[in-house]
Amino acid sequence: MASAFRLTRGAQNEEIIDWCTGSVAEGCRYRAAKNPNLEVLTFLGDGQNPTARLTAQMLDKQAGCLSFWLNKLVQPGQRVVLLFENGPDYLIGLFGCLYAGAIPVSGVYPTDFGSRQRFCHIVRDSQAVAVVGCKNVLSLFQKECASENLGISWIPVELSEKGQDYVYAPRENEQEALIQYTSGSTNIPKGVIITNRNIIFNLTQQGEELGYAQGDVGVSWLPLSHDMGLMGSVLMAIGAGGQCILLPPEKFLEKPLNWLHAISTYKATLSGGPGFAYEMCLNALTGPVTDLDLSCWDQAFIGSEAISKDMLDRFTEKFSPYGFRDSAFCPCYGLAEATLLVSSKPRGTERIAYPFSREALLLGEVEVTDNPADARELVSCGQVIADTDVVIMKNEASLSPASEMEEGLIYIHGPGMAAGYCGYGSEVSSHFVYQEKNYFATGDKGFFVGEELFLTGRKNNEIILNGFAIDPEDLVFSVSKKTPYVSQHNATVFLHGNIDPVPVFVCGLPHDVLVYADDVFQDIQEILYDKFRIEKGYVYFVSPSALNRTPSGKIIIKDTKIFLLENPKAILRKMEILPRSAHGFRVIKQEKY
Repeated sequence: MASAFRLTRGAQNEEIIDWCTGSVAEGCRYRAAKNPNLEVLTFLGDGQNPTARLTAQMLDKQAGCLSFWLNKLVQPGQRVVLLFENGPDYLIGLFGCLYAGAIPVSGVYPTDFGSRQRFCHIVRDSQAVAVVGCKNVLSLFQKECASENLGISWIPVELSEKGQDYVYAPRENEQEALIQYTSGSTNIPKGVIITNRNIIFNLTQQGEELGYAQGDVGVSWLPLSHDMGLMGSVLMAIGAGGQCILLPPEKFLEKPLNWLHAISTYKATLSGGPGFAYEMCLNALTGPVTDLDLSCWDQAFIGSEAISKDMLDRFTEKFSPYGFRDSAFCPCYGLAEATLLVSSKPRGTERIAYPFSREALLLGEVEVTDNPADARELVSCGQVIADTDVVIMKNEASLSPASEMEEGLIYIHGPGMAAGYCGYGSEVSSHFVYQEKNYFATGDKGFFVGEELFLTGRKNNEIILNGFAIDPEDLVFSVSKKTPYVSQHNATVFLHGNIDPVPVFVCGLPHDVLVYADDVFQDIQEILYDKFRIEKGYVYFVSPSALNRTPSGKIIIKDTKIFLLENPKAILRKMEILPRSAHGFRVIKQEKY
């Protein structure tokens, strides 16, 4: 049966679906034919123990059965929203749509804060005609969204268990396969139109760059509704013939060490997430633990947000007694518009970081420095994947490329790049022709040192002070070196004021830690004085729940700013930064604690 598939050979001479001709649905069907009993997904519903399993054959059978029912309710090419928490049902819903020739729409996690509003936005924006999900979740959303008049069909995934009928009519290689909504960390979530070719190409590159091979085990707690959770875990496992150990995101957030224990228990070779996930594990390990062996962990990928060298160093120091190796770290750069991966550190190599001059970067120039007071340490995101071009543009208006060792905006061209957005996003100008190639403007800033790509921040998040562009990540990372109570998981910075704007440093602290607010403030103020020459502004101490986040856990700066300005009661303690000559600070507001 395998000979009927459109195959090619991977980097390790293994059979894989040909990205030039194949489809995602074909990849699932091939895996069922080649390795029917392979347990592609093991779900740890309580964060520790297996509560559901899914073999390649089971997935193929149930996807085909669901496709039969979808075929009666949805026309080929119509869009269907996926409404699932992490678990096997998500995969059955996804491949049921793909088998039916429908286009699944991903981007909603049902239990997330604001998921109802996000769901309604995505349904309308994508022009979906139906939603597929578990019966209990559908019932809840149907009731709570009744007044929205969405006009969609509500299709329970449980239909996949009824009957023996099987339909397989997937879309072609260059046709739409998936609409993946962005996290919305800097703007309204946009639906990225991704083709079968985009996905298969990116999975192929992940396999080659990260060394993912048949038999490898990966662990993930990331929402499958997010691009890193979907493309970087379960689809990669199916494509390569590996196994994905999946946790609910909330079980990681409740107990971060669940993630590391799963890696240890299942001898996982690949696992990762945003930087804050590693930071949470650092904070969670307060004493020796038993039965934790991380020596199997070959690829600890880290991306989705700025990467702190200091945090990587601390993680290695704290977890090396449990077998973790610093060379396992795999800094990456990717985005939904590129399907996922754009660059990464090759497997088994050492990570690269340099101390760059902050003063030079404020001017858009790149210089390595040996002055600790001026140093901004940046971690390389590795080398760009094959068949992909990344250009650094110094001047966006005239499309003038940056010179070597010069910062600019990142533009990408390649087979993994999406053609564009649907709905609201289609109105956004994001593609530009440069040297007769169609490039996507990421909105990210960075530069190259040789073949190594370094990121400095998001253009939309820049804080312009005294004519200089300061990245919030740089402020937060600098402070986090000074105090353990500040990290990229609980702090951010924005500008406030129209005429003479000043920076506001926001820090989310639990009530039992607020007693240290004065000390934390002094640390923040000292860093702003010494490294950024900022002598006026504010520090807001808030509850961690006051920080608005994306589905993957990143802080949404814009939404957090709006929330705090519209809900001043959420600010537990407000302190004003005074000029250095004033020798102190002013407490404007202080809640009892």
